[in-house]
Amino acid sequence: MKKLLPIVLLSSLALAGCQTGLANQIQMSKGENTKSYTTMNDPTYGRVHSFEFGSECGNLKRGTKSKYHIGKWDLTDCGSNSVRSELSEKTKYQPKESWYKWNVFLPEDFPIQDGGKLLLGQWHNGECPHVSFTSPGKANGVLYFETMKTWQGDCKDTARIPFTSIQELRGKWTEFVMFARWSNKDDGIFKIYLNGSLVLDFKGRTMTKGKEHSNYLKIGIYQCCNGNNQIKPADAMFTTPQKSKTSLLPK
Repeated sequence: MKKLLPIVLLSSLALAGCQTGLANQIQMSKGENTKSYTTMNDPTYGRVHSFEFGSECGNLKRGTKSKYHIGKWDLTDCGSNSVRSELSEKTKYQPKESWYKWNVFLPEDFPIQDGGKLLLGQWHNGECPHVSFTSPGKANGVLYFETMKTWQGDCKDTARIPFTSIQELRGKWTEFVMFARWSNKDDGIFKIYLNGSLVLDFKGRTMTKGKEHSNYLKIGIYQCCNGNNQIKPADAMFTTPQKSKTSLLPK
């Protein structure tokens, strides 16, 4: 795997939260089942988060099953042949309306898996995402905006809309700016801007019905549910995500 950029190691999880003096940066902590994560110094963005996973499934034990959990409960990621390297937002709630922003760097050789699905950012409720950016192995790199519903004792996608691809994100930094109106009804809104250009303008439900008790951001790389497929190692970098009541689009 190619190195991301010439970078200097700064520290480990102790630096995973906000940068001093920037009140709108989101407080994050290392997610469960994350083995390989660190912070580094990038020439353009300063301190950034570096995520990496290998070819072996995640065998770290999960926390206690939530009372809201309705589907199958695997004690480790190996139960679904999954790997991840993620940060999770410390708060479990979002404002009714909010802007979000971060930058992503995928190396030139970032892999497209043979199965399962990649998640490259998600607003989670503890069991499945309300909203996620996901690329199934069978999609040949296409990255989708996805929403979900509870279905037959588990979660199932309700909307899946393409907005970019792994191929488009490789080899450079890409700015993600999002606007969300969180709702379990049809009045929800979700917009995605890449490098200032609107690529998705979704109107509809943005929260999973029955899962409204929790909504927290997760960033990083999560390769889920790979079945018998061999997992290809991957790495990526993210800037610290920001949240604001006002627009975070470039001026």
